[in-house]
Amino acid sequence: MKDKEKIFKLLRESVENPQESLAVEEMISKIERTMPKIEVVDENHQECCGFKFYKNNQGRFVCSVVMHRFIWTYFNGKIPDGYEIHHRDFNHDNNDISNLELLTKDEHKKIHGWNTAPSETIICPICGKRFKSIPSSKRKFCSRECYLETKRKREIRKCLQCGKEFSARIDSNQKFCSADCSCEYRKRHEIKICPICNKSFTAKISLKRIYCSDKCFRKSLLNREKIICPVCGKSFESSPSHKRKYCSRECFNASKRKK
Repeated sequence: MKDKEKIFKLLRESVENPQESLAVEEMISKIERTMPKIEVVDENHQECCGFKFYKNNQGRFVCSVVMHRFIWTYFNGKIPDGYEIHHRDFNHDNNDISNLELLTKDEHKKIHGWNTAPSETIICPICGKRFKSIPSSKRKFCSRECYLETKRKREIRKCLQCGKEFSARIDSNQKFCSADCSCEYRKRHEIKICPICNKSFTAKISLKRIYCSDKCFRKSLLNREKIICPVCGKSFESSPSHKRKYCSRECFNASKRKK
């Protein structure tokens, strides 16, 4: 141990510029299995080995790589493709090298119980590539590049007000060629028939009005129709305006678990 300290002292005395000094300190810290000193600039900013780390929304310090990946790379070299760094004590703030472990993605997911739900095969609408995803994620595209491609692609549509053709993004809900046409369309009225009293009345297109008056609306709430619960098969009565499908909250939660 004393010989090692003498060698370290000689190395520190032999440096001629700051770059050599930094290289020597890094080499010594790797031998001692300790990280160089982390300089705290403020509560949201730290510096280590010339890299600046900033606190993200989750309260973790990140750079071009996350702190625990940076520490593993510093001591053990580049992380192989398909591998991830696991915190042994499950504390993400404890980034000591003794607490870090190299695992495959599948092993890491099994430990944390990530993505254990069954996946389904989806076809990307942009490139046609098949990929697997969890149904609850509602993922449509195989990659970020394909998603951004929808932002760039445009199509020709017809304005609902003036009938003029205009260019719009594929992923947008644009229906009018201009703001003026949008305002004019919303001022338009149409004739509707009340489903309670069968009386005809006029209403703005922009208003999703069904009944001619509040009296008819209140009558509609008193109407009942028989509905069969798709989970337990039990029949129950409900108002058509409620659009109710399940007989109870328990059946609704059961349908979510089945999905």
